[in-house]
Amino acid sequence: MSPDELTADPSRAWSGTDRTEQLRVTRDQLAWDRSRSTGAETVAWGAPARTSPARVSTTQTSTTQTSTTHGAAQARPALLLHGVQLDRVGEADPWEPAAVEHLEHLVGRVGPRPHGSLDLVAMIERAGLTGHGGAHVPAAAKWRKTLQGDGPLTIVANGAESEPLSAKDATLMRQRPHLVLDGLALAAEALGADRAVVWLHGDDHGTAATLQGAIAERRAARLHEPAPELVMGPSHYLSGESSAITRALQGGPTLPTARRPRDPRSRSPRTLVHNVETLARLALIARGYPPLPTMLLTVLTPVSRMVLEVPRGTPVIDVLEATGWLRNGAPQAALLGGYGGMWASWRDLRSATFDEPALRAAGLSIGAGVVAPIAHGACGLAETAALTGYLASMSARQCGPCLFGLPALTDGMRALAAGEASRRERAQLLEDLRLVEGRGACHHPDGATRLIASALEVFEHDVVEHVAGRPCYESGRITLPVPGGHR
Repeated sequence: MSPDELTADPSRAWSGTDRTEQLRVTRDQLAWDRSRSTGAETVAWGAPARTSPARVSTTQTSTTQTSTTHGAAQARPALLLHGVQLDRVGEADPWEPAAVEHLEHLVGRVGPRPHGSLDLVAMIERAGLTGHGGAHVPAAAKWRKTLQGDGPLTIVANGAESEPLSAKDATLMRQRPHLVLDGLALAAEALGADRAVVWLHGDDHGTAATLQGAIAERRAARLHEPAPELVMGPSHYLSGESSAITRALQGGPTLPTARRPRDPRSRSPRTLVHNVETLARLALIARGYPPLPTMLLTVLTPVSRMVLEVPRGTPVIDVLEATGWLRNGAPQAALLGGYGGMWASWRDLRSATFDEPALRAAGLSIGAGVVAPIAHGACGLAETAALTGYLASMSARQCGPCLFGLPALTDGMRALAAGEASRRERAQLLEDLRLVEGRGACHHPDGATRLIASALEVFEHDVVEHVAGRPCYESGRITLPVPGGHR
């Protein structure tokens, strides 16, 4: 691969005791006791539901008038009603029936939704609200940038989980659709949006059905709010990318746009995309709740996926133990953040906690909340080669790094995994990484380079052995569920 090919353009922490208790509750949530549910009403957060939920009011209070009494009434609220266990890949269909919170039950628990105003900008800034789709961009900064523009505005609740392993967003929407829709309405009202959209992958039928029911409930309640639209996008890795959503909603293809700076003062149409978890957190902050000190995780186990809510600062080792990973010895490494994330060695995981700033200080990131360990015996290089092949197949093919760079990286990783790469070919792989990183029209190639670079570091001993012609015994077997059977 030459440099010319790359430029081608084909067209707040809790105490240790509290963390232990919350993790115990999370384990209990997985073995959900149906006695907690009566009909469609399911008790959330381990606290008794109000016996007479307040009737849904069509007159909402002002954000600035909302007191913290709801927060006092429900000490330590949460986002999920309970944890779930799912198949290792595919739709977020839980193995056991899951609770769905209806509108009157949400109002009974946390009170009516306040009206969205620009006061929310300062509120979410004080709360430190960041995005929860993977990039963790401060929400207040995105709002201020949006407010500089003057064109018609669309607010998007992005529920298209493009990382194949992630299921936290779908689980949240299926359990608490109204909390997400409240956040969407608040943002739309505060910023004066012309349109409020929930964006899903086209094959996420279960989540779509839940949201359709929730939207019908809100319509029947005659809520005075921007009417939410449910839009189903293509079922593709890139269709959850914010610029691809923006492009699609403006009538174009669902493909990322080149990362060129846009004049925020332009009068052209504006689109603000928020992850659904971000909007659910916004809905609680606007009611006067303090920021939730929890994280939503999707943990891959040897037989399933588990979606959990854990206190921020929980040791990684505690979550791995709770999800069965330590029963037969520790894993050798874990993929954090999903297929476009990074590998972390067991040595690093033993002392790590689920806290994004702390992880970033250690050179790691939880990204979209995916944790995918691999056992000793699995070949991390072969797993990485399979993932790189999948990422290459999902590219937009709009620039040289996608069209030529990702296939070249895939070939290099496959040769290395098979024990067929010479030292010269290993050096070429490193050069290809350097040429691709940061040069794509969008950020998609950067996920592949981040993945490979972390693999070469974490599995350094295996790299030496493979280059010497001694590949891992399991280099032909892939343990991670890679769509399309990429090898």
